[in-house]
Amino acid sequence: MKASASKGQLYRSLHALSIVPLLVLGLTLALFSYHTVRKTMIADVQVELKNTVNSVILTYDLLYPGDYHLEGVDQYVLLKGTQPLNGDFDIIDRVKADTDAEITIFYQDTRVLTTICNSAGSRIIGTGSNTIIVRDVIVEKQPHFYTNTEIDGIPYFAYYAPLFNSDGSVAGMVYAGKPCSIVNKTVMSVVLPVLFIALISICVASVIVSSYTNKLLGALQKIRTFLSKVSTGNLAAELDSGVLQRGDELSEMAYSALYMQRSLRTLVEQDTLTELNNRRFADKHLRQTQMYANTHGTGYVVAIGDIDFFKSVNDTYGHECGDLVLKKIAGLLKKNMLGKGFVARWGGEEFLFVYDNCTLSAARADMELLLDEIRSLPISYDDQEIRISMTFGLAEGGIGTNVKDLLQLADTHLYAGKSNGRNQIVWE
Repeated sequence: MKASASKGQLYRSLHALSIVPLLVLGLTLALFSYHTVRKTMIADVQVELKNTVNSVILTYDLLYPGDYHLEGVDQYVLLKGTQPLNGDFDIIDRVKADTDAEITIFYQDTRVLTTICNSAGSRIIGTGSNTIIVRDVIVEKQPHFYTNTEIDGIPYFAYYAPLFNSDGSVAGMVYAGKPCSIVNKTVMSVVLPVLFIALISICVASVIVSSYTNKLLGALQKIRTFLSKVSTGNLAAELDSGVLQRGDELSEMAYSALYMQRSLRTLVEQDTLTELNNRRFADKHLRQTQMYANTHGTGYVVAIGDIDFFKSVNDTYGHECGDLVLKKIAGLLKKNMLGKGFVARWGGEEFLFVYDNCTLSAARADMELLLDEIRSLPISYDDQEIRISMTFGLAEGGIGTNVKDLLQLADTHLYAGKSNGRNQIVWE
């Protein structure tokens, strides 16, 4: 449960580390695109409205020379020169049709002409302007651009410019504006495709990253499983070849795990002096051989061999010579058993042989040849030549054999050979 939880935590962490930055990047791109496009659009709107206002002022100056002034007693009329302007919406309506901008002409702070209508469809003439706008434009005599001017409850992008008379006084102002909603819709029409492309790109990148992360975690899981088997004593566990073929740091980690397994196998299952398999390995492998025989109906042969008079070799020539004898004999035994089964150091000067898929007569014939080679094996030590012989006890196993009884029978045959002169093979 703990390993599974760790795996899940690692999975979530890696996915978060890979996908969250993509989402943040996408969000940042979207916000940057929105603000950049909106800023550009507002700048364009400002220029457009400024040009519209200037065109309106120039048009009135060209058509109606003279100053702006009021005439009348009970009802005031705004004139430009001699031309009355009240109710003459033709010019500003045409400008609106050409530019899609709302137009208003103020005398001081009061709307005299406008294209803006209220909810009932009536032009909002006679209404006043915001005091801040009056201060900025009329009092300070400067044009101004506003990004959120509310007129009759609707926010506008608005440009105001003062109307000057010939004496330099400000008679009023001209307004050109567009609803903020129209500009925002234009901004979104530009940004949405960018957002869509960014979203698709993030999804594709997330799939790619997720796939790579899954492969990475899969490789890590295989290595973890392999190490878990090794740590529980399964030194024959196999590591998936796909991990070894990755060609990256994980494959290096996998190779390190294999080297560790081989080192452990050497320490645990190999005799350091003779470099043969040790008794632990032999006992395990012998039981596996019996299981195979039970399943497949095959036979096998077990032999226990003992070096004759080995104690006297140690007593006469010393333990260093005894070690040399063990190494020489082990090398010959290992060479002889290649492709036939295995041989292991069973203990001291004893060796265990297991002939796979073999009969007693075939194993005995092979051991006769082996014994001849042992007898003629020259072992030189300290300018002396030492001759060695061995005694072997054989026993045949098969379906249903009890391994413990089989080893006991081979050991009994070995003991009989020792008691009957050594240097021989006993099988019955």
